[in-house]
Amino acid sequence: MLDRLNAQLERLHAHPFYAGRLPRKVANAAEFAERVPLMSRAQLVAEMAKPGYGAFAPAPSTPPVRVHLTPMGASLVPILHSATDLRTIEAACGQHLDACGIGPGDVCMVTFGYHLFVAGLFYQSQMEARGVACIPHGPGETERAAQVARQCGVTVLAGNPSHALKLIEAGCPIPRVFFAGGEAFSGNAELYARVRAAMPDTLLIDSYSLSECLPVARTFPGDGDRKGVHVFDELLYAEVIDPDSGAVLPDGERGELVLTHLKKELQPLVRYRTGDLTVLERTPPVHGRTVSLPRVVFGRVDSMVKVKGVKVYPSELKTVLLGVPGATGAYRLVLSRKAHGGDHLTLLVEGAPNDLQAVAERFKRQTLIHADAIEVVEKLDGPALVEDNRRETA
Repeated sequence: MLDRLNAQLERLHAHPFYAGRLPRKVANAAEFAERVPLMSRAQLVAEMAKPGYGAFAPAPSTPPVRVHLTPMGASLVPILHSATDLRTIEAACGQHLDACGIGPGDVCMVTFGYHLFVAGLFYQSQMEARGVACIPHGPGETERAAQVARQCGVTVLAGNPSHALKLIEAGCPIPRVFFAGGEAFSGNAELYARVRAAMPDTLLIDSYSLSECLPVARTFPGDGDRKGVHVFDELLYAEVIDPDSGAVLPDGERGELVLTHLKKELQPLVRYRTGDLTVLERTPPVHGRTVSLPRVVFGRVDSMVKVKGVKVYPSELKTVLLGVPGATGAYRLVLSRKAHGGDHLTLLVEGAPNDLQAVAERFKRQTLIHADAIEVVEKLDGPALVEDNRRETA
């Protein structure tokens, strides 16, 4: 990995965006983190908004052959790929398809979207590059999609897990391999169990990608009972940092995922802050990959609050309620002071969940602290995830 990092640093040393920011070479990962600055999404948005894409303007010798537009806040940001970039992505994904036993003779139906959402064309192009017949159906129209799948003998399905369940109910053939995306999958035990029950012998593949970093990670077969995804570390160098301080965290601690492109020609990103919360672990090689995100992504870096000395990111609490019967998924964290000092934490849960003990256990497992109280409310007013009353009672 160090050789790949240094090769990219050398390539980008004179890049218009990175000139003067990057060393030509580092001795180890610690020096890389110390000497290479973090890059924010705001920096990417600002640069791409400049005429000709600013410092990311393609050289005449390396024109873009595909331009995706991805929403980032109020902006639609162009994501550029050269012909070499696309071939590099297809080669990495091709190794994954080989590991899954997918190739000529298979028929893949893609039910991801094709308008702005990058996943549809992404899956179609990698399948076609490996000689797989591809049906670019897109989402919706369940009955027609199931009929087309039967007619064409679909063996591989790529799409949203909830929609895939509807397709199976409508008579879609059970695929040999299912690529899930668009919603929490392996991290949502209830949804994962429903898909497994509907596809008992299917190879289930979870995936995580960003429009600006494609692909990031997937489930690789042969990983035993381990859940989560393995990073395509031939394409990306992954770190997890403390979102507050920017310091690199030890493996196993939750924090913000930071990614560095190792091969991308156009729009290469170095120490790019994804804003996604995850945990990183090292594993024995699985088809050559050793960097794992065992819980994939479980939240966004947002208005972090410190509770009982522990950093809590409000959006990570959504995973606590995944698959809890009776819960709508809406919640709020209410913070106050105890009479004798210290933080009092109440979790408000919308709906009518019938197993608050399970919620309490999940909350502690996710945040590493316990909730002093969990209260059920019929309806939460407003979208706020946190109500911090500690200053008022201090």
